[in-house]
Amino acid sequence: MSKPGMSELTRRGVAGLLTPVVCLAAGLAAAGCGGQKPPAFNPGGPASAPATPLAQQAGPAGVTMPPFGPNAHIVMSGWRPASASLVRAVLTDEDYQLAYLYAEYVSGQSDDWAPYVNPALAPTLTNALSAQAVTTESFKGTIRFFDVAEASAPDDHADVDVSGCVDTAQAVNTSVKTGAVLPGQSPPPDTDYYRFTDELAPVSGGQWQVVANYQPIYYPQAKECKP
Repeated sequence: MSKPGMSELTRRGVAGLLTPVVCLAAGLAAAGCGGQKPPAFNPGGPASAPATPLAQQAGPAGVTMPPFGPNAHIVMSGWRPASASLVRAVLTDEDYQLAYLYAEYVSGQSDDWAPYVNPALAPTLTNALSAQAVTTESFKGTIRFFDVAEASAPDDHADVDVSGCVDTAQAVNTSVKTGAVLPGQSPPPDTDYYRFTDELAPVSGGQWQVVANYQPIYYPQAKECKP
């Protein structure tokens, strides 16, 4: 049984389960999947019951906040880099993280995340969202994104790595059918805190696309991610 969390958003649960490893990107060399970054993976996570719109869900300026219901609260970092171009990269990644998490929230029934990713990455993400654990589960509680940063991607300096901490300690899975909290959700406490990294590539019109997601780094290795 997995707990919610992405982002971007990894399927990691009670036993620390991760989604299949991939490294897909237009022009991203296979060698780029190794080196200075952890192995690539596809985000995944517990699904959710159909959302009850919540128009005033909190979100920093510029972020597209999906209509999560009142039982789910997503707190996104408001940090922004100095460069306008890099601001767009960070916003793209945050919108992707939120849109994919929302797809999990509505049991895989949303593809609003698709415009933010390279087309080569989309089929694997779609497959992850069609898994039984996604289509039969929901989540509720609070998920917090913080300590976001950006840096040039080591395998392609035109690309940007966006990373950040995720805290899922206050979120739990529920049954889509009954709404009850699912049993067996007692992972080691430190697995609720981790750092994600997404690689984004520039595309036409000054926009960015997510081209790869990398395996999360958990506390205590990611010491900065546990409040």
